[in-house]
Amino acid sequence: MAGGDSQKTDVSGGLIALRAFVQFAFSMAIWGGLLFWTAGTWRWSRAWFHLGLWVVTMGVNLVILLRLNPAALLARMKARRPTKKFDKIIMYSLIPVMFAIPAAAGLDAVRYQWSRVPAWAMYPGILLHAAGDAFMLWAIVVNPYGEKTVRIQTERGHHVITTGPYALIRHPMYVGVMVLMAGMPLVLGSWWTFLPVGVMALAMVVRTAFEDRMLQRELPGYDDYARRTRYRLLPGLW
Repeated sequence: MAGGDSQKTDVSGGLIALRAFVQFAFSMAIWGGLLFWTAGTWRWSRAWFHLGLWVVTMGVNLVILLRLNPAALLARMKARRPTKKFDKIIMYSLIPVMFAIPAAAGLDAVRYQWSRVPAWAMYPGILLHAAGDAFMLWAIVVNPYGEKTVRIQTERGHHVITTGPYALIRHPMYVGVMVLMAGMPLVLGSWWTFLPVGVMALAMVVRTAFEDRMLQRELPGYDDYARRTRYRLLPGLW
């Protein structure tokens, strides 16, 4: 979501870090549980590496955001139900798709071995994960309004930003997430995992279109910004 400059928060950095750690640990427990349960074994080195990659990148993100934009980190940790109809449909529909990513990887890469992904594919997968995370982090650093749901945050003085990655495209967070997710099947060693990942990416493109229309209608100044920054996700294409 397009947003504005960084804001201060009254919540201490230690408390934010603790909440972030608890949420991340809970998410990784579910994600890792699905990976190893569907694989039928704990002896899956690529899955352990995949989880370790998440731990490293999330640790780096936490340190950077606590220093540069704790308000953005706090906003993204708050549990909010989608308020826009299109967001409700997309977000709730994607819950089983998200769970299908680790499930497909475990079933394909280990249990049934439907496809074979060479070991060297891990390296471009790592690069995609790191590049996508870095681009997404850049967007969050300059945008304290980047919540997980789509809404106009009038209570927080929501306004348009034109700096950082928002000077290049209008929805850089989605680009970062899609690039990161494209690396998952390569790291985990499953071509079939590209199927749910592709569904997630398509849903993000659709969400971008609806969100962009909403912002042009409801966020003051966004229509002018959209005329200056022509592309939503891919410069030169869309």
